[in-house]
Amino acid sequence: MYQPSYYDNFKCIGSKCPNSCCIGWSIDLDLETFRKYKELKDPEFEKNISLNPFCSNDKFGTIKVDKDKRCSFLDNDNLCNIQKHHTKDLLAPICASFPRKRIEFGKKEISSCLLSCPEISRMIFDDKEPLRILNKKKKTVYGDFKIIPDELRSNIYAVKGEKVFNLLYQLYNDENISLEICLSVTNQIINENFNNAKSLKEIEKTFNYIKDFFINFKFSKTPETDSQLEFSKIFFENFLNKNLKNKLCDLIKKIYKKNYIEKNKNELRLVFERAKLQKYNKFISTFTYLDKKYFLHELFSNINIFTNEDFNAKEKFYVIFLISLLTKLILIFNAIDRDTITKKDFIEVISLVSRYYGGRAEFDDDDKKILLNQETFTNFFHLFFN
Repeated sequence: MYQPSYYDNFKCIGSKCPNSCCIGWSIDLDLETFRKYKELKDPEFEKNISLNPFCSNDKFGTIKVDKDKRCSFLDNDNLCNIQKHHTKDLLAPICASFPRKRIEFGKKEISSCLLSCPEISRMIFDDKEPLRILNKKKKTVYGDFKIIPDELRSNIYAVKGEKVFNLLYQLYNDENISLEICLSVTNQIINENFNNAKSLKEIEKTFNYIKDFFINFKFSKTPETDSQLEFSKIFFENFLNKNLKNKLCDLIKKIYKKNYIEKNKNELRLVFERAKLQKYNKFISTFTYLDKKYFLHELFSNINIFTNEDFNAKEKFYVIFLISLLTKLILIFNAIDRDTITKKDFIEVISLVSRYYGGRAEFDDDDKKILLNQETFTNFFHLFFN
């Protein structure tokens, strides 16, 4: 078993949570939980659950939500009535486990947590230390993960993916290696289709060649304000057209109105660039570890993109990158009317964006129309770093 060092310290903060997991999401009930609720013969349970029209064992029923997308069992203090008046053992599996995430490899398990939980984001990014991964003895592992158990090591693709992750883990934890290099190597090794390598030594040789290339590469540093504003406009409009009811939608709607409706193009360019150069760059230079830690956490939490050939590793990596890009752009827009950007702002925004995109293995059709009709990594890279 491997897990981040924060994992065992997580405790739900309940009514103090700024973005409750019981609001804004549909809550599925598996067959066993649905039957358990029905057998209670409790009127509250009877009126608050329903059968899914196309049910399966995992999604047999659902908990009803009100017009504000609040779970029917949530009280006015944002506390769960099932836990308060019954027992936590009655919780649906998805409620009992959130925000924990597990990936099983036979007898081995990768455990992590979802950044969509604000308290998880706070725990990760409040800690200035590099991301530490612990083994089952609670000892820090420094880059020699044996993720694939002996009984599954005949799966050559998985073993090669394990090797790739080990190399990436060491790369991201090297203080002398910039985020630009880390992301470029990650993208290239995914594109190189490491499964074609004949041996683990060949993977390491290819990886080191790619790493050395980008260490010596001169990354372009050209102003991208116009491109960032154009991308944001298109993306925000596409997002608002989804007609969602959540805090991220409310935030984007506010940003869009204040900047793309109430300001002219020249005024917006001026205030956006000022916020980027004077506020965001100062913020990120103070908290240089935030972005690197985010990417490493997400690569660890989605390690099966390297070990399972059925996953589209490239698109999942783009989803991870998009979350970071949107977080940066939203922070810059928010900073236009503020004196500074704080770590608390970063935590709030990245948890909101992760809540919508973090669980996705790929983009939906609307997003694909504006994201995948170009070289997405190159586009994201320039929008993020320039």
